[in-house]
Order: sequence, then structure tokens, then C-alpha cells
Amino acid sequence: MIFTRLRQYIGVVSFSILLSLICVSHSFAQSDLSIGVAPTSKILKMSPGETYTDEIVFWNLTQKADTYKVFISGFEQIENQPGTAIILTPEDDVLSTYSASKWVTVQKDTLVLEPNKNTKLGYTITVPDDATKGEFNVEIFLISQSDAQQMTTATFSNLAAGTPFLIQIGEDFAENAELLGFITDKKIYEKINVDFFTRIKNLGDTHITPTGEIVVENIFKQEVARIPFNKNSQSLLRDTTGNFEDYWDQLSYLSPNNAIALGPLKARLILTYRNFQPGFAVLDAQTSFWIIPWKILIAILAAILLAIIIRISKKKSKKKNEIH
Repeated sequence: MIFTRLRQYIGVVSFSILLSLICVSHSFAQSDLSIGVAPTSKILKMSPGETYTDEIVFWNLTQKADTYKVFISGFEQIENQPGTAIILTPEDDVLSTYSASKWVTVQKDTLVLEPNKNTKLGYTITVPDDATKGEFNVEIFLISQSDAQQMTTATFSNLAAGTPFLIQIGEDFAENAELLGFITDKKIYEKINVDFFTRIKNLGDTHITPTGEIVVENIFKQEVARIPFNKNSQSLLRDTTGNFEDYWDQLSYLSPNNAIALGPLKARLILTYRNFQPGFAVLDAQTSFWIIPWKILIAILAAILLAIIIRISKKKSKKKNEIH
């Protein structure tokens, strides 16, 4: 069966899902597939017992018609990777606490996508009366029927576009996070090419998008850099942990305000993650590192040493000449 073969592969499919930009146009379609979808993603605020009905529009950008199977599944964040997601296997989807796949029904099990033609797929989301407060997820996506039947050679680049949903049940969500770590990849650098690694755990019942700054100061407490934290706005799904990476790159050892970025430096991370009450949840941490341009220092020392040697040599030569 198609679904049995799909099961072997569904566990490794991953796609970019910038959850903080989920209402902004962002295609999940693979380039090899040439299939478009609208909307690309959606956030819904619903209540227990409520029903929502709408349509997803797919279109085929190739000159060849194809038949696609419609699949519905929850997804989860790839471990430690914020801003990513992976479709659940059928077994994991059944056990998932946050999957809303059972809430969704679609009008058709298969779709024929004609060249340069829009095809609509109607769907209905019905929230159970006993649904608990929090954020749930589901994706409606397509797989080419021909690819699904030859799943031994197909890869997940053959997945068609789909629409992921975040369904928020209730009001006044619990937004809570813990800062688990803030470090640099090294303690000593020759040049200003510093990687900052931050580890955050989402303890709330909705996704979060932490934002903030990393402020770097020198030994004189002068600010030498201000680096945006999480500038790509990557989000964490509920009950997940993510590793964020931010990069500081600077050609000059002088900052724009002429502060020296050498020697021991201290970096302070200041971030917030709440949408509802952003000012009431500030996380901060500090780390330290050194920037020592040892090649330049060695060249300077060598030049100084050479100058000293030349000067001593000249003095000795002068004394010899005076004696003679």
C-alpha cells in the first residue's frame, strides 16, 4: 500500500518552517516539483467544539498533468534545531500530544493537477469539545501518486507543497522559556569571527520566537559590538529545545565608536520571547573570550626586536670606531 511505503520515508523528511513568519508567504514546495500552494502556512485561533472550513489552492507549473495523494499529519521540530520541522510517522502521529491530524477532513483523497491550472482542495477542521488549551499543529500535503508507488527510489524532494497549520486553542497562553546556555565556540580568537551559541527550552504551551541582542564590551567597559540575536526569527515549537547560532564578524579591531576590540572581551545576551507581555520575560547571560591577533603581535615584537638589535649593533660599531 502507498501509506505503508510512505511510512519508511516519512520519518526523515524535513522542511524549513519559520514559524514566526508563518503568516508571511513562504513556500514549502520543492524546486524539482514545480508545484505552488496557497496559503503557504496558517495560524488559527479556535475554541473547543468550533469548526473551520476553507480551501487550499495548488497549481502545477509544469506542462505535464499528474495525480497526487493527499496526506494529513502532525509535525514536530527537528531536535535542537529551531525554525525546522519534520513530518511525523503514522505511528508517532497517533501518539503525538500536539498533533491535530484527527481534527482534519478533506474533500478528496487524490488531486489531479493540470498544467498551469489552479486546483482547490476543501478541508474542515473540527476541534473536539474536550480539547485542552494550547497550540496544536497539522499539515495537509501532497505526494505524487507515481512517486508514492515507486517509493524505493523516491526521495522527499519529491514531496509536493503543503500547508502547515498552527491551531491555538483558548486564550492567555503560557509563554515560558529557560535559557540553558550561552557560550562562544572558542575562548581565544586571532580575528573577529566569533560564533555565539545559545540554548533555549520552550516550557510554554505555544511556539515562541526569542529576539534580542548580544552586547560585547572590552576591558575598559566600552561597547565594541551589538549583534542581533536570532536575526532570522527562528521559532521553537511548544515543549522543545533549540540551539541558536549568531555570528560576529568584523575586519577592524576598532569599533565604529573607536573602541578597541582586543584582549579580554565580555558578551552579554539580553533577549525576550513573549508576544503577549514582552516586557515581563527577559532572559540574560554572559560569557567571556579573548581576541589576540598573535601573528600581528609577533610581527610587531619581531620588528621591535630587530630595531633594538640594529640600535645595539650601531652603538657597538660607534664605540669601536671611537676606540680606534
